[in-house]
Amino acid sequence: MAEFAVTIKIESPLHLGSGQADVNLDAEIVHDAFGLPYFPAKRFKGLLYESAVEVYEMFELAGMNKEKLANPESLFHKFSDDAGNVSAAQIIVPNFYLKDYQKLCADWKFLQKKYPAIFRPADVLKTFTSIRYQTELENGIAKKGSLHNLNVLNAGTEFFGKLEILNHTDEVLNLIALAIKNLTFAGTKRNRGFGRISCEITLDKKISVEEIAKGA
Repeated sequence: MAEFAVTIKIESPLHLGSGQADVNLDAEIVHDAFGLPYFPAKRFKGLLYESAVEVYEMFELAGMNKEKLANPESLFHKFSDDAGNVSAAQIIVPNFYLKDYQKLCADWKFLQKKYPAIFRPADVLKTFTSIRYQTELENGIAKKGSLHNLNVLNAGTEFFGKLEILNHTDEVLNLIALAIKNLTFAGTKRNRGFGRISCEITLDKKISVEEIAKGA
């Protein structure tokens, strides 16, 4: 088994929608019972797949050595590649949480139990987020009734987690490492400057684009 320690840093306001809303807010972000935001595993794995496909296609278009990369379809969707191969590797993606998450949970659980009127989950969430207002334009003029708001994670917020890769090969590790580094956007409203992210990874084996391209 191999592990990637991953840090996701929010570079611009990010909206990871929870599908919830209330009378004051049109779109809420995902958070736990204490009001602490997190980056869902399913959301990250979907982004990782999209990024892996993009990396694979870039290698093809640039004439680089794509044989040093696993096929994204056979790895993520277990489809046969052109040679009829299906990857035996398995990627286990966790939810990504704030630094010292367990301690934060214990602290907020104590405070919310002792002072429920003061330390509410919604108040906790406010320390990591802000509300943005947007409107739809029609011929350069704000469309009537189109004003809405959404909660976004503040830039500078960081999430941490470890990906586990079972039955891995060098080609699988190469693809995942490059796909993680290639991740630059997440969430909604990306065309309006929202959702820019950067990812840092730690792995015992150093993997560089130059080595993969040369077939090292």
